[in-house]
Amino acid sequence: MRKKVLFLIHTLQVGGAEKVLVNLVNGMDKKKFDITVMTVVNTGAFREELNENIKYDSIIKLKLFNIFKKNKSNNTNTNTMSGNLFSKKSKSKEILAKLYKFFWRNINVNWIYKKTIKENYDVEIAFLEGVSAKVIAHSSNKSSKKIAWIHVDLLNEKKTEGFFKNLSDEKNNYNKFDEIICVSNVVKNQFITKFDFDEKKVKVKYNPIDQLSIEKKSMEAIEIEKEKFTFCTIGRLSTQKGYDRLIKVVSELNKKNLKFDVWIIGVGAEEGKLKELISKLKTDNVKLLGYQKNPYPYIKLADAFVCSSRAEGFSTVVSEAIILEKPVVTTDCSGMEELLGKNSEYGLICDNNENDLYKAMYKFITNNDLLNKYKQNVKKRKKIFNIKNSIKEIEELINN
Repeated sequence: MRKKVLFLIHTLQVGGAEKVLVNLVNGMDKKKFDITVMTVVNTGAFREELNENIKYDSIIKLKLFNIFKKNKSNNTNTNTMSGNLFSKKSKSKEILAKLYKFFWRNINVNWIYKKTIKENYDVEIAFLEGVSAKVIAHSSNKSSKKIAWIHVDLLNEKKTEGFFKNLSDEKNNYNKFDEIICVSNVVKNQFITKFDFDEKKVKVKYNPIDQLSIEKKSMEAIEIEKEKFTFCTIGRLSTQKGYDRLIKVVSELNKKNLKFDVWIIGVGAEEGKLKELISKLKTDNVKLLGYQKNPYPYIKLADAFVCSSRAEGFSTVVSEAIILEKPVVTTDCSGMEELLGKNSEYGLICDNNENDLYKAMYKFITNNDLLNKYKQNVKKRKKIFNIKNSIKEIEELINN
């Protein structure tokens, strides 16, 4: 008999954890597992990428229109995707976001679970922090195995705290799980430190990355042309990703009369602020390319990948850049040493501030020998990604 498994995530909007979930459930053995993916809110472009044999449901069944919005520019490839409920920053959206957190902080979650999750599952997995974890923690199914997935350094990235009354409430939430899975050793250590948690319940499983699919998709043609040295970066336009300070770094580099571009692929709440900052600092060489269904040709075409994040867990996009053999320069956040080596053997890790990011990007632009060194070293590093092995480990974890 197949094991019934529920994966709960907030949305299937474009993001690292969401992409990992799609890779995972699509690759799992359907002869062994009967899989349901459920979102808290019924939105996100990645819904379309779930295989037909994956069941899909949602808790809040909103019919969100205009998920895809075309940017009225001359570049027909530049689309935006508003999979995030609060993707455009405004006073009304800020109020809505606060009300949303207030709702989840105070609602009877036991009642939510009983009203929305009707089937009995053998394994219930909260695949994201915050609301997803809160719902599964309040499961009325006494016989199910419960697993929480942690994708980010919760000690430094505090965005989930608003869904809980206090730290003790959040800790009690995670105490209800049988196992906690973290995507990197740093994420694990920070989780244990924040919640003073029993280390025996916390494990590390690296994200499954579909190397062959990424390489194949990177071969597709795109209309954009690379005119000079180009950095590419991909991520939600949020404070966490640090694109505000990346633009400030570009402004300082421009004072050196260096010729380079930065492509930023993604949408999110900070889009308006970033456009204003680009205009204010006259950093026309920063290109906001919006949502791209297939971002891999952009990584492949660029000379290097830059990650300016304030916090990460185990960066999916940096992993994808490694697979596409791109030299990586990144701020020092969770998972980067595991990806790129403690001594920056496979990519250049700088301290997590604007000044050091400036120095690192300057080296990539001006030092061809350093860039070529990382071009060679990253080819060796891509061998660590084996999606079949990663999925097999996770299947064993679910089965045990």
